[in-house]
Amino acid sequence: MALFNVLTEYGCESVTFVNDQASGLQAIIAIHSTRRGPAFGGIRTLSYRSQSGALTDAVRLAQAMSFKAAVADLPAGGGKSIVIKHEGMKREEAFRALGKAIQKMGGSYFTGLDVGTSVEDLKALGHETRYAAVKLDFGKATARGLVAAIRAGLKHATRNDALDGRHIALQGLGSVGSELARLLHAQGARLTVADTSATSASQIAEETGAEVVAASRILTTECDVLSPCALGSVFTGQIVDSLRCKVIAGSANNQLAGSGVGAALAQAGITYVPDYVANAGALIKGVTEYVQGREVDYKVVDRIGDTTTLVLDRAKKARKPTHEIAELIARERLA
Repeated sequence: MALFNVLTEYGCESVTFVNDQASGLQAIIAIHSTRRGPAFGGIRTLSYRSQSGALTDAVRLAQAMSFKAAVADLPAGGGKSIVIKHEGMKREEAFRALGKAIQKMGGSYFTGLDVGTSVEDLKALGHETRYAAVKLDFGKATARGLVAAIRAGLKHATRNDALDGRHIALQGLGSVGSELARLLHAQGARLTVADTSATSASQIAEETGAEVVAASRILTTECDVLSPCALGSVFTGQIVDSLRCKVIAGSANNQLAGSGVGAALAQAGITYVPDYVANAGALIKGVTEYVQGREVDYKVVDRIGDTTTLVLDRAKKARKPTHEIAELIARERLA
Protein backbone atom coordinates (compact mmCIF):
# COMPACT_ATOMS: atom_id res chain seq x y z
CA MET A 1 0.00 0.00 0.00
CA ALA A 2 2.90 2.38 0.74
CA LEU A 3 4.02 2.05 -2.88
CA PHE A 4 0.66 3.22 -4.21
CA ASN A 5 0.61 6.03 -1.65
CA VAL A 6 3.80 7.39 -3.17
CA LEU A 7 2.35 7.16 -6.68
CA THR A 8 -0.84 8.88 -5.56
CA GLU A 9 1.03 11.66 -3.77
CA TYR A 10 2.83 12.64 -6.96
CA GLY A 11 0.03 11.73 -9.38
CA CYS A 12 2.20 9.12 -11.10
CA GLU A 13 0.61 6.79 -13.69
CA SER A 14 2.92 3.81 -13.34
CA VAL A 15 6.24 2.50 -12.08
CA THR A 16 8.30 -0.30 -13.65
CA PHE A 17 10.98 -2.11 -11.66
CA VAL A 18 13.81 -3.57 -13.74
CA ASN A 19 16.03 -6.24 -12.19
CA ASP A 20 18.73 -7.93 -14.28
CA GLN A 21 20.78 -10.37 -12.21
CA ALA A 22 23.44 -10.95 -14.87
CA SER A 23 24.48 -7.27 -14.97
CA GLY A 24 23.42 -6.30 -11.48
CA LEU A 25 20.97 -3.72 -12.84
CA GLN A 26 18.44 -2.41 -10.33
CA ALA A 27 16.36 0.32 -11.94
CA ILE A 28 13.07 2.14 -11.59
CA ILE A 29 11.20 3.68 -14.52
CA ALA A 30 8.51 6.11 -13.35
CA ILE A 31 5.90 7.42 -15.80
CA HIS A 32 4.11 10.44 -14.41
CA SER A 33 1.86 11.37 -17.32
CA THR A 34 1.20 10.46 -20.94
CA ARG A 35 -1.92 12.64 -21.31
CA ARG A 36 -0.21 15.11 -23.67
CA GLY A 37 2.06 12.58 -25.37
CA PRO A 38 4.79 10.03 -24.61
CA ALA A 39 6.71 10.50 -21.38
CA PHE A 40 10.17 12.07 -21.71
CA GLY A 41 12.83 12.02 -19.02
CA GLY A 42 16.47 11.11 -18.52
CA ILE A 43 18.28 8.42 -16.55
CA ARG A 44 19.72 9.33 -13.15
CA THR A 45 22.45 7.00 -11.88
CA LEU A 46 23.19 7.42 -8.19
CA SER A 47 23.75 5.49 -4.97
CA TYR A 48 20.77 5.55 -2.62
CA ARG A 49 20.50 4.86 1.08
CA SER A 50 17.29 2.93 0.49
CA GLN A 51 15.15 1.58 -2.32
CA SER A 52 12.22 3.64 -1.04
CA GLY A 53 14.37 6.75 -1.40
CA ALA A 54 15.13 5.82 -4.99
CA LEU A 55 11.43 5.31 -5.70
CA THR A 56 10.49 8.68 -4.22
CA ASP A 57 13.21 10.37 -6.28
CA ALA A 58 11.96 8.67 -9.44
CA VAL A 59 8.31 9.71 -9.11
CA ARG A 60 9.20 13.23 -7.92
CA LEU A 61 11.50 13.78 -10.88
CA ALA A 62 8.98 12.26 -13.29
CA GLN A 63 6.37 14.73 -12.06
CA ALA A 64 8.82 17.59 -12.60
CA MET A 65 9.35 16.41 -16.18
CA SER A 66 5.60 16.48 -16.80
CA PHE A 67 5.44 20.01 -15.44
CA LYS A 68 8.45 21.01 -17.56
CA ALA A 69 6.87 19.65 -20.74
CA ALA A 70 3.49 21.22 -19.98
CA VAL A 71 4.86 24.67 -19.15
CA ALA A 72 6.88 24.54 -22.38
CA ASP A 73 3.62 23.54 -24.14
CA LEU A 74 5.12 20.40 -25.64
CA PRO A 75 3.15 17.36 -26.87
CA ALA A 76 4.78 15.19 -24.23
CA GLY A 77 4.49 13.96 -20.67
CA GLY A 78 7.06 13.23 -18.03
CA GLY A 79 9.02 10.21 -16.88
CA LYS A 80 12.32 9.39 -15.21
CA SER A 81 14.60 6.40 -14.82
CA ILE A 82 16.65 5.74 -11.71
CA VAL A 83 19.59 3.35 -11.88
CA ILE A 84 20.70 2.38 -8.38
CA LYS A 85 24.48 2.51 -8.47
CA HIS A 86 26.33 -0.20 -6.53
CA GLU A 87 29.69 -1.95 -6.65
CA GLY A 88 28.40 -5.17 -8.20
CA MET A 89 26.87 -3.51 -11.25
CA LYS A 90 28.47 -4.21 -14.64
CA ARG A 91 27.86 -0.83 -16.18
CA GLU A 92 27.69 -1.47 -19.92
CA GLU A 93 25.65 -4.66 -19.52
CA ALA A 94 23.33 -2.92 -17.07
CA PHE A 95 22.51 -0.10 -19.46
CA ARG A 96 21.95 -2.53 -22.30
CA ALA A 97 19.50 -4.39 -20.05
CA LEU A 98 17.75 -1.11 -19.25
CA GLY A 99 17.58 -0.38 -22.98
CA LYS A 100 15.79 -3.66 -23.57
CA ALA A 101 13.26 -2.79 -20.86
CA ILE A 102 12.63 0.64 -22.39
CA GLN A 103 12.25 -0.87 -25.86
CA LYS A 104 9.54 -3.19 -24.52
CA MET A 105 7.55 -0.12 -23.43
CA GLY A 106 6.87 0.51 -27.12
CA GLY A 107 7.49 4.26 -27.27
CA SER A 108 5.49 5.34 -24.23
CA TYR A 109 8.78 6.50 -22.69
CA PHE A 110 11.71 8.28 -24.34
CA THR A 111 14.92 8.85 -22.42
CA GLY A 112 18.27 10.63 -22.33
CA LEU A 113 21.00 11.85 -19.99
CA ASP A 114 20.67 12.95 -16.37
CA VAL A 115 22.91 13.21 -13.33
CA GLY A 116 25.40 10.35 -12.98
CA THR A 117 24.79 8.92 -16.44
CA SER A 118 27.44 9.28 -19.14
CA VAL A 119 27.33 9.51 -22.92
CA GLU A 120 28.91 6.04 -22.98
CA ASP A 121 26.08 4.71 -20.81
CA LEU A 122 23.52 6.17 -23.19
CA LYS A 123 25.30 4.69 -26.21
CA ALA A 124 25.21 1.24 -24.58
CA LEU A 125 21.49 1.68 -23.90
CA GLY A 126 20.98 2.86 -27.49
CA HIS A 127 22.15 -0.50 -28.82
CA GLU A 128 18.95 -1.99 -27.42
CA THR A 129 16.33 0.72 -27.93
CA ARG A 130 15.47 3.44 -30.41
CA TYR A 131 13.71 5.44 -27.70
CA ALA A 132 16.80 7.33 -26.52
CA ALA A 133 18.30 10.66 -27.52
CA VAL A 134 21.79 9.30 -28.09
CA LYS A 135 22.95 12.09 -30.43
CA LEU A 136 21.50 15.08 -28.57
CA ASP A 137 24.04 17.42 -26.93
CA PHE A 138 22.15 17.89 -23.65
CA GLY A 139 24.63 20.39 -22.23
CA LYS A 140 24.52 22.66 -25.26
CA ALA A 141 20.73 22.60 -25.54
CA THR A 142 20.17 23.23 -21.83
CA ALA A 143 22.77 26.00 -21.64
CA ARG A 144 21.31 27.88 -24.61
CA GLY A 145 17.87 27.70 -23.02
CA LEU A 146 19.32 29.03 -19.77
CA VAL A 147 20.69 32.07 -21.57
CA ALA A 148 17.17 32.83 -22.81
CA ALA A 149 15.78 32.39 -19.28
CA ILE A 150 18.49 34.60 -17.75
CA ARG A 151 17.83 37.38 -20.23
CA ALA A 152 14.08 37.22 -19.61
CA GLY A 153 14.71 37.28 -15.85
CA LEU A 154 16.97 40.30 -16.16
CA LYS A 155 14.43 42.15 -18.30
CA HIS A 156 11.75 41.45 -15.72
CA ALA A 157 13.93 42.56 -12.80
CA THR A 158 15.83 45.46 -14.37
CA ARG A 159 14.00 46.24 -17.64
CA ASN A 160 17.18 45.44 -19.54
CA ASP A 161 18.05 41.99 -20.90
CA ALA A 162 21.59 42.81 -22.04
CA LEU A 163 24.27 40.42 -20.77
CA ASP A 164 27.25 42.63 -21.59
CA GLY A 165 28.83 43.75 -18.32
CA ARG A 166 26.49 41.70 -16.13
CA HIS A 167 27.99 39.82 -13.21
CA ILE A 168 26.82 36.21 -13.14
CA ALA A 169 27.72 33.71 -10.41
CA LEU A 170 27.65 30.13 -11.64
CA GLN A 171 27.54 27.10 -9.34
CA GLY A 172 28.53 23.81 -10.99
CA LEU A 173 30.65 23.38 -14.12
CA GLY A 174 29.47 20.10 -15.57
CA SER A 175 28.32 19.74 -19.16
CA VAL A 176 25.63 22.42 -18.69
CA GLY A 177 27.48 24.84 -16.43
CA SER A 178 30.67 24.87 -18.49
CA GLU A 179 28.79 25.45 -21.75
CA LEU A 180 26.72 28.18 -20.07
CA ALA A 181 29.89 29.90 -18.89
CA ARG A 182 31.23 29.97 -22.45
CA LEU A 183 27.97 31.33 -23.88
CA LEU A 184 27.72 34.05 -21.23
CA HIS A 185 31.36 35.03 -21.68
CA ALA A 186 30.82 35.33 -25.44
CA GLN A 187 28.05 37.85 -24.74
CA GLY A 188 30.21 39.97 -22.46
CA ALA A 189 29.17 38.78 -19.02
CA ARG A 190 31.60 38.85 -16.08
CA LEU A 191 31.70 35.47 -14.34
CA THR A 192 32.34 34.13 -10.87
CA VAL A 193 32.34 30.32 -10.78
CA ALA A 194 32.62 27.45 -8.34
CA ASP A 195 32.82 23.69 -8.69
CA THR A 196 33.83 20.78 -6.49
CA SER A 197 36.41 19.95 -9.17
CA ALA A 198 39.33 22.39 -9.02
CA THR A 199 40.37 21.23 -12.50
CA SER A 200 36.99 22.10 -14.03
CA ALA A 201 36.98 25.51 -12.35
CA SER A 202 40.53 26.30 -13.47
CA GLN A 203 39.77 25.31 -17.06
CA ILE A 204 36.70 27.55 -17.28
CA ALA A 205 38.60 30.39 -15.61
CA GLU A 206 41.32 30.10 -18.22
CA GLU A 207 38.78 30.09 -21.06
CA THR A 208 36.55 32.91 -19.82
CA GLY A 209 38.56 34.96 -17.35
CA ALA A 210 36.14 33.97 -14.59
CA GLU A 211 36.96 34.45 -10.92
CA VAL A 212 36.99 31.14 -9.04
CA VAL A 213 35.63 31.03 -5.49
CA ALA A 214 35.05 28.25 -3.00
CA ALA A 215 31.82 26.28 -3.40
CA SER A 216 30.75 27.49 0.06
CA ARG A 217 30.86 31.12 -1.10
CA ILE A 218 29.23 31.04 -4.51
CA LEU A 219 25.61 31.28 -3.40
CA THR A 220 26.20 34.45 -1.39
CA THR A 221 28.28 36.20 -4.07
CA GLU A 222 27.04 39.69 -4.87
CA CYS A 223 25.93 39.52 -8.51
CA ASP A 224 23.22 40.29 -11.02
CA VAL A 225 22.33 36.65 -11.66
CA LEU A 226 22.92 33.51 -9.61
CA SER A 227 22.84 30.36 -11.71
CA PRO A 228 22.81 27.05 -9.75
CA CYS A 229 23.78 24.25 -12.12
CA ALA A 230 24.67 21.45 -9.69
CA LEU A 231 22.34 19.38 -7.49
CA GLY A 232 19.07 20.61 -5.98
CA SER A 233 17.75 21.86 -2.63
CA VAL A 234 20.34 24.66 -2.53
CA PHE A 235 17.93 27.37 -1.40
CA THR A 236 16.67 27.12 2.15
CA GLY A 237 14.75 29.59 4.26
CA GLN A 238 17.93 30.34 6.18
CA ILE A 239 20.07 31.20 3.15
CA VAL A 240 17.59 33.59 1.52
CA ASP A 241 18.64 36.45 3.79
CA SER A 242 22.26 35.94 2.68
CA LEU A 243 21.58 36.05 -1.07
CA ARG A 244 22.85 39.12 -2.91
CA CYS A 245 21.50 38.65 -6.42
CA LYS A 246 18.70 40.14 -8.48
CA VAL A 247 17.81 37.01 -10.49
CA ILE A 248 18.10 33.25 -9.96
CA ALA A 249 18.05 31.08 -13.07
CA GLY A 250 19.88 27.77 -13.28
CA SER A 251 19.70 24.20 -14.51
CA ALA A 252 19.69 22.34 -11.18
CA ASN A 253 16.47 20.42 -10.51
CA ASN A 254 14.36 21.04 -7.40
CA GLN A 255 16.34 24.07 -6.27
CA LEU A 256 13.93 25.09 -3.50
CA ALA A 257 14.46 23.08 -0.34
CA GLY A 258 10.99 23.82 1.04
CA SER A 259 7.56 25.04 -0.04
CA GLY A 260 7.99 28.41 1.65
CA VAL A 261 11.33 29.30 0.06
CA GLY A 262 9.79 30.61 -3.16
CA ALA A 263 7.67 33.06 -1.20
CA ALA A 264 10.72 34.13 0.80
CA LEU A 265 12.63 34.83 -2.43
CA ALA A 266 9.77 36.92 -3.75
CA GLN A 267 9.56 38.85 -0.49
CA ALA A 268 13.31 39.51 -0.71
CA GLY A 269 12.80 41.04 -4.15
CA ILE A 270 14.66 38.29 -6.00
CA THR A 271 13.29 37.18 -9.37
CA TYR A 272 13.30 33.39 -9.33
CA VAL A 273 12.95 31.57 -12.65
CA PRO A 274 11.55 28.13 -11.71
CA ASP A 275 14.07 25.40 -12.49
CA TYR A 276 11.93 23.39 -14.88
CA VAL A 277 11.14 26.54 -16.84
CA ALA A 278 14.80 27.52 -17.19
CA ASN A 279 16.31 24.08 -17.83
CA ALA A 280 13.88 22.80 -20.48
CA GLY A 281 16.22 23.27 -23.44
CA ALA A 282 17.22 19.63 -23.97
CA LEU A 283 13.61 18.50 -23.53
CA ILE A 284 12.34 21.02 -26.07
CA LYS A 285 14.92 20.02 -28.66
CA GLY A 286 14.48 16.31 -27.98
CA VAL A 287 10.68 16.36 -28.20
CA THR A 288 10.72 18.56 -31.31
CA GLU A 289 13.10 16.20 -33.09
CA TYR A 290 11.09 13.16 -31.99
CA VAL A 291 7.84 14.66 -33.30
CA GLN A 292 9.31 15.99 -36.56
CA GLY A 293 11.53 12.96 -37.17
CA ARG A 294 14.56 15.09 -38.02
CA GLU A 295 17.29 17.12 -36.37
CA VAL A 296 16.39 20.76 -35.63
CA ASP A 297 18.54 23.81 -34.91
CA TYR A 298 19.38 24.71 -31.31
CA LYS A 299 17.54 28.01 -31.72
CA VAL A 300 14.31 26.08 -31.07
CA VAL A 301 15.10 26.34 -27.34
CA ASP A 302 15.08 30.15 -27.40
CA ARG A 303 11.33 29.97 -26.81
CA ILE A 304 12.22 29.51 -23.13
CA GLY A 305 12.56 33.29 -23.00
CA ASP A 306 8.87 33.73 -23.86
CA THR A 307 7.83 31.04 -21.39
CA THR A 308 9.87 32.69 -18.65
CA THR A 309 8.26 36.05 -19.36
CA LEU A 310 4.80 34.46 -19.23
CA VAL A 311 5.48 32.93 -15.81
CA LEU A 312 7.10 36.05 -14.34
CA ASP A 313 4.43 38.44 -15.61
CA ARG A 314 1.60 36.23 -14.43
CA ALA A 315 3.24 35.86 -11.01
CA LYS A 316 3.63 39.62 -10.71
CA LYS A 317 -0.01 40.21 -11.65
CA ALA A 318 -1.27 37.54 -9.24
CA ARG A 319 1.20 38.58 -6.51
CA LYS A 320 2.25 34.99 -6.05
CA PRO A 321 5.64 33.24 -6.05
CA THR A 322 6.85 32.27 -9.50
CA HIS A 323 7.17 28.56 -8.72
CA GLU A 324 3.49 28.44 -7.75
CA ILE A 325 2.48 30.07 -11.03
CA ALA A 326 4.66 27.70 -13.06
CA GLU A 327 3.05 24.70 -11.36
CA LEU A 328 -0.42 26.20 -11.87
CA ILE A 329 0.22 26.62 -15.60
CA ALA A 330 1.52 23.05 -15.80
CA ARG A 331 -1.50 21.60 -13.99
CA GLU A 332 -3.88 23.62 -16.14
CA ARG A 333 -2.32 22.20 -19.28
CA LEU A 334 -2.09 18.66 -17.93
CA ALA A 335 -5.79 18.79 -17.12
